[in-house]
Amino acid sequence: MTPATRTFLFSPWSHGVGFGYIGRALTVATELREAGHRCLFACDTAEGIVARSGFEVVGAPSGHNRAVPDMGRRQGQYISIDTLDTAFAIAGYYHADRVRADVLTDVATIRDCAPDAVVVDMQPTAALAARHLGVPVISVGDSDFYRPTANSWMPWLPDEDMVSPYPSCVPAFNTVAAELAVDPVDHVTELLIGDLTLVASVPELEADQEPLPWREDMHFVGPIFWDPPWSTVAQTLAGHGRDRTRIYITLGHGGKATGDQLQPILDMCAELDCAAFVSLGFRPDDALPTLPPNVLAGGFTGISEPIRWADLVINHGGYSTVLTSLMHGKPQIILPFMSEQEANGVLFAEAHKAGFVLRRTSRSDGGPRHFTHRLRYSGESTDGWCTAEEWRLAVEEVLSDSSFAAGAARISGAIREVTEARALTRTITAFLDRRNG
Repeated sequence: MTPATRTFLFSPWSHGVGFGYIGRALTVATELREAGHRCLFACDTAEGIVARSGFEVVGAPSGHNRAVPDMGRRQGQYISIDTLDTAFAIAGYYHADRVRADVLTDVATIRDCAPDAVVVDMQPTAALAARHLGVPVISVGDSDFYRPTANSWMPWLPDEDMVSPYPSCVPAFNTVAAELAVDPVDHVTELLIGDLTLVASVPELEADQEPLPWREDMHFVGPIFWDPPWSTVAQTLAGHGRDRTRIYITLGHGGKATGDQLQPILDMCAELDCAAFVSLGFRPDDALPTLPPNVLAGGFTGISEPIRWADLVINHGGYSTVLTSLMHGKPQIILPFMSEQEANGVLFAEAHKAGFVLRRTSRSDGGPRHFTHRLRYSGESTDGWCTAEEWRLAVEEVLSDSSFAAGAARISGAIREVTEARALTRTITAFLDRRNG
């Protein structure tokens, strides 16, 4: 090891279904590893994508360091989460005992690894543990991880209209923080503001939103997305759809959306003169949809090659997918399966006239967490089901109205400018150099 070699412990969120957190950490870790640094992970997915990518997973095996593979019986349903506080509450972090147990697990892992920095992506207990041990915290995250405004994950609701059935997690976090001699917080977003904070967005995408609580060592770095190094999707797409409209379809890695919800999109493609590619993720064989002749499929393929190939992207509203589609200047149609995904579609795609959300949610009379859907063409819907006809109308609207492609192209330049200049490794190592004097 040379004196310049540093050890980084990555602790991405492991209590949610999305792979975006771990994928984003893998992208940063890969860049640091290529620069000669040692990168360890405190968690992996059930499918082992961290280990398969050649990184060591450390710490005693537990539910805290294994990402949840799916939503179980709630797969396919719309999940309403109004704020980061509610997301933490779903993990049980409104109980001090639960916070304490996970923090102590993280403390033990950090002590064993002795890293130069702990890199978190929405993982508050690792941030608390690192602060307790005096280890620098580098935070990577979506912009809404740091915005303390009411309903930041459901910005279409009035400020006073809350949906969370849980108490705030702040008292539990502060109880454990006091035991560790760590400063208390007024809002859970403060837990994720690191000594260095890398916001996976660009100023132009945030201009019309509530301002972030900006600090000296916060940086916009543009979308950070991960493509599996073993993916062969580029070869699969070579020559597919030449001289035809090309549509890329992804509803995530398979944990949120069902194969039945994919099927109407594929049935719509069968009726169009187009070529399509669908990423199926980690779906079991008995949950796979039926493919028309003009549709090719892959598993967990990564997103950059299919997005680059496509003329139109149909997606679930995942943060990285939405921003990467914008970066490549591709219009998109979004079918969200949780409120943050709907917010991504509204705030990033619709706000820049680069696409639209196919179904929107609003309050119903069933109680605080009950919502009804409104489909773009069919109107009110209790279950939010989108037929092949709904999808056909959406695709025809985007393809016949050049303003969507123009909107995506306009914002693309701003995103590319930030992303291509970000130099993650240089930013991180320069921060540690300054900190170490």
